[in-house]
Amino acid sequence: MNDKTLGLLIVSLSIIGMIGYFVWSFAPYLGSAVSSWISPELSEWAFKLPVILAIYAMLAIMLWIGYTMSTTPPPIPLEKPLSIERDEVDNLDAEKEK
Repeated sequence: MNDKTLGLLIVSLSIIGMIGYFVWSFAPYLGSAVSSWISPELSEWAFKLPVILAIYAMLAIMLWIGYTMSTTPPPIPLEKPLSIERDEVDNLDAEKEK
């Protein structure tokens, strides 16, 4: 499967998903033909489910950050200052003397 075919597949699946989500969300308002197989109670989940998933995604990111912060050891202090820091200190000392 080449890149153009894969891109076309992704675009067509996205469009089908958008149309399906629209029908799922607004089924009670689209007429009796659609609302007979999608009840208003089921249609409410079209709004509830993305909110629930977004909250769980944020909580999972916070859990991952907290776990990383708690398990990462502190950095080892340097025995000697870096040469860049020494140059900055020398420049500051030279400016103070002027």
